Amino acid sequence: MPDLALSSTNAPLINLALALRQATAAAHANIERLPMMSRLTSLSVTREDYRDYLQMLASLYVPLETALYAGLNESLRETLGIRPKLSALRHDLEEQGGIWPNIMANLSPECLDLSGLEGASLAVGGLYVLEGATLGGRTIARHLRQVLGDALGSATFLDFHGTQTSDVWKQFAAALNQLAAQGTLQPDVVIAGALKVFEQVHQCFGQAVPASLRHT
Repeated sequence: MPDLALSSTNAPLINLALALRQATAAAHANIERLPMMSRLTSLSVTREDYRDYLQMLASLYVPLETALYAGLNESLRETLGIRPKLSALRHDLEEQGGIWPNIMANLSPECLDLSGLEGASLAVGGLYVLEGATLGGRTIARHLRQVLGDALGSATFLDFHGTQTSDVWKQFAAALNQLAAQGTLQPDVVIAGALKVFEQVHQCFGQAVPASLRHT
């Protein structure tokens, strides 16, 4: 149940960042248990596994990130402190010898259904998933650097914010609460958007078989 507090005016306020974390905890854990993610965080991960991961992300991010950012105006983007990550993802994928997907922004892979993500609250819910992945990306990048060494390359996508990762996430979480308190965001709709995107990510990643496992 969402965490509620009372303001000085006795109006109920929601800690939206906490409510999102609680509502999506199970969905997040389910994605981490998928073969693709388990392989990526294993001690036997290979460069080919990493390239497959980036390739899958690219097919997902091209339509998804584009659609989600289209639902926000410039003011909301600035308040949330977010920036598109497609250029960083493309750089890393091509650095690893992958191929940038030749699909238009209004198309999506078979596993992705972008219907019902219109509007700022739904879009912010979806971006909560992408920003959360960026938060965890730095930990994954550190692990891959230890296992793959220089073969990992730049990892500009996984380590998108570098040493500022924690600060950027705190700004994002604080902005969620601020925008909910102002009535700019509808908490229930934001949570619904996050759950929908988690479901879509799980479906896409669930279809992926890591390179190392295909060879066994």
